[in-house]
Amino acid sequence: MIKGLPTWIGSGSEAVLAWIHTPEDAGTRGARGIVVVASPAGREQALSALAVRRLCILLAREGYVAVRFTWRGSGDSQPLASHDDAVKVWQSDVRSVTAGAKALLAADDLPVFAVGYRTGAAVLGSMAEDFDAVVSWEPVAGKTFVRQWSRLRHTVVPHVPSTEGQVDLLGMALTEAQAEQFSALAVPEPSETLVEVREAEKRRAKAMYGVEPFETRLHDDVLGLVVDALPAPDAQPLDVRIRPVLQNSWTDDRGQTLHERLVEVGADRRAGVVTWRDQEGSPGGFDQAHGLLVSGGGPDGRVGSGEWPHIARALASDGIVTLRVDRPLVGDSTPVEALRATNSYTLRSATSFRESTAWLREAGCTTISASFLCASAWAACLGEVRGAPVDASTIVLVGHAEWKMSEELWAEVRETYDADAPRGAMPVTNRAARDSSAPVRPETEIRGGLPGLGDRVRWINELARTGGKAGLKNWAREQAVSAVRTRLPYPLWRAGGRMRVMETPERVLEPMTRHARVVVLNGPDDLPRWEKTQGDRAVERLSAAGRQITSIASDRLDHSVLTSTGCRTVLETLRAALLPGRDETLLTAARKEPPNHASQGRES
Repeated sequence: MIKGLPTWIGSGSEAVLAWIHTPEDAGTRGARGIVVVASPAGREQALSALAVRRLCILLAREGYVAVRFTWRGSGDSQPLASHDDAVKVWQSDVRSVTAGAKALLAADDLPVFAVGYRTGAAVLGSMAEDFDAVVSWEPVAGKTFVRQWSRLRHTVVPHVPSTEGQVDLLGMALTEAQAEQFSALAVPEPSETLVEVREAEKRRAKAMYGVEPFETRLHDDVLGLVVDALPAPDAQPLDVRIRPVLQNSWTDDRGQTLHERLVEVGADRRAGVVTWRDQEGSPGGFDQAHGLLVSGGGPDGRVGSGEWPHIARALASDGIVTLRVDRPLVGDSTPVEALRATNSYTLRSATSFRESTAWLREAGCTTISASFLCASAWAACLGEVRGAPVDASTIVLVGHAEWKMSEELWAEVRETYDADAPRGAMPVTNRAARDSSAPVRPETEIRGGLPGLGDRVRWINELARTGGKAGLKNWAREQAVSAVRTRLPYPLWRAGGRMRVMETPERVLEPMTRHARVVVLNGPDDLPRWEKTQGDRAVERLSAAGRQITSIASDRLDHSVLTSTGCRTVLETLRAALLPGRDETLLTAARKEPPNHASQGRES
C-alpha cells in the first residue's frame, strides 16, 4: 500500500508508531529492500512530516518498502522517561523498527537501508554499521539543533515561563542530561556505505523542514536525489499481507493500565488513535464513559504540535476516553500527490468533528466533550453557524480569536503562505488586491502632531505610486476594519452582528452556547486580538444572559501549544472543565492575567 499502513512496533512504554509503505505490485514483482526513514526530532519532526511521508511514497513507487516512524518523546510514540538516555532510546527505536518491519513483512532476506533526515541523520550516523547503506539527508549535529531550537523557544515565546531543569525545544522537552546526550551527536562523515545529500539551494531545502506548516513546499526533484542515492538491487519476492499491530498497552506512572488503539473514522477512513483506561472497558463496549475529541491547529494532523498524545494519556489516566483523529486531507490523511499542506479552514473539517463524536458514541461513550485549537476551533464555530454543530456538552476552545466565518477568505489567505514565493512581497489577503501582485509598502517615519500630517500625505502618495489603486484600497480597508474594531461603540458593534453586517464574537459563539458549556482559553499571543474584537465583552454578555461560557486568560500558554508549559496549561484547563469536583477551583487557578504583550496571534 503506497499511502502507508500504520502499526505499533515494540510494546508497552517502548512502543513507537510506524507507517509501512509498500510497492503496489510488490506481490508480483517483490521489493528491492527495506528503507527505514529516520525523521528529524522536535519541532522539525512535525514540520517535515509531509516531506518524510512523500519520500516514503516515492520510495514505494521505486520498488522499496519504506518505513517511517516518530521517535519516542514525539508524535504518537511513547514518551521519554526522565531517566532515559535519549540517544540510546532513539537508537533502540531504530533497531526496533527495523526488526519489527522485517517480522511483519517476513522479509529476513531483504537488504535494509536507511535515510536519516536532519537530526535523524545524526542518530543513524552513530549506528551506520546496522545497515547495508545509509543516506544522510541535510544532516545537522545534535549540538546545533539543541542550540538553535532552545534559542527559538526563548525568542518566539519569551512570555511563557520555562520549567526548571527542562530544555524545551518546541514540540519536544528534554531533561538537561538528555539535551547533553543529544548534543553529543555529530554530523556523520561520508564513507563507502554512507552518502550525504544536500540541496544546493538552501531555501528550497528549508521549505520542506524549517517553515511553518502552511508554508511547506515539497520538491520531488530534491526527494529524487535521496532516492537515487540508495543502492538499487534487484527485487526479491515479498508477501505484502501485513498484519499490523493495532493496539498497545502499558502501565503509567500512576499505576493505571492504559491502552491505545489505531482506528479509522468516517467514510474517508481518516487515521485516529483512541486512548483509554482499563476500567472504561474497550471500544464498542465502553461502560457509560466520558469521551473527549481533540483536534489541533492549521494543517496539523491528529497529534497537533505534539501536545495531544501527552494530554490524551493524562486524561485517560483520569478516566476520560480521548480520541485524536486527522481532519480531512491533513496529516496522514493528506492526498498522496499533495506537495503542500491543504487548507483546513473548511466546513468539511466541521462535519468531520460530528463523525468523530459519533464514533465515540458508537464506542460506548455517553458523555461527549471536545477541545479544539485555533483552526479547529474556527471550524467548530463555522459548523455552529452553518447548522453542523459539534455533538458535545462541553467544548473548550484554545487560542481562538477569529470571527470571520468565510471559507472563501481563508482559501485566499492560505494561498499567501508559500515558502517558494519571493521574499518581501506583502501577502494578498483581501478581495481588493485579489488579482494583483501585492506591493511592498513604503517605510516612512510618521512624526507626531501637525508635522505628521505631511508625513502621512507623502506616505499615501508613495503608496499610490508603488502600489496603485490596489495598494490604496488594501490600506484603506485595513484602516476601516481597525476603526470599526477599536472605536465603534459597543451597542453599534452588537447591532452590526445581529443584522449580519459584520461577524462578531456574539454571533459566532452564541449558537455553541445553546447546547454546550463553552470555555475559551487564550494566552498573550491571542489576547490582543480577542480584546480588540471585543471577545471579552461577548462572553460577559452571553454569561449574563444565562449561557454557560467562561473566558480564561493565562500567561502560561503559547498560541500553537509548542511549549511544555503551554501543554500543561491546556491539560489543567481540560481537567478543570471535565473532571467532577475540580471545576471552580482549577478554572479560577487557570485565570492568570498575562503581561502586556504586543504580539499578535498567528494563523495555524
